[in-house]
Amino acid sequence: MAWFSPVKGGYPGLQQIDKILSVGSDEAGIVRGSLVYVDGSGVAPVFRLAGVTQATDPTAYIYYTLVGQDDFQAGAAGTIGQGPAGGAARITALAVGQPMEFQTDQFDAEGDYAVGTLLTVGADGKLTPHTTGDNVVAQVTSVPFERWVNDAVAVAGRRTGALLEVLCASTMWVPTLAVS
Repeated sequence: MAWFSPVKGGYPGLQQIDKILSVGSDEAGIVRGSLVYVDGSGVAPVFRLAGVTQATDPTAYIYYTLVGQDDFQAGAAGTIGQGPAGGAARITALAVGQPMEFQTDQFDAEGDYAVGTLLTVGADGKLTPHTTGDNVVAQVTSVPFERWVNDAVAVAGRRTGALLEVLCASTMWVPTLAVS
């Protein structure tokens, strides 16, 4: 399941700091709540799934996705189904610098998440505890707990609604920076 829900802050509304971009055509695995960054190296900038490389790159500004790349609306907003083959989804993501508190199931379940723990980008665009030298993208405000999510798959193809383990955190952007 992929769950992300802002609980406090400027979402939804004009105060939200968001970005809408296509997903890189070769990307896979971007789900609701994934951590993504903007890759401007091609013809047009695209979202890419953030990973451990972006955890230490202060120029890789992080966003939290509001919809997964396989969502029908993301495909319709992009170019999926509008040509002979392929296409790219177009998604919206909230900036890490936007002050907000959120809940998500997109975190490394193996980590220790005490209140106050600083978080960074982990593998597969998931939150993980911060280590020295990493950018900070959030801070834990509530230890992981079970929450009922209506659209969580309980029985594939038959029933939705299930308990998910979620983490509550506040956004924070503290990039690593070395000045010579």
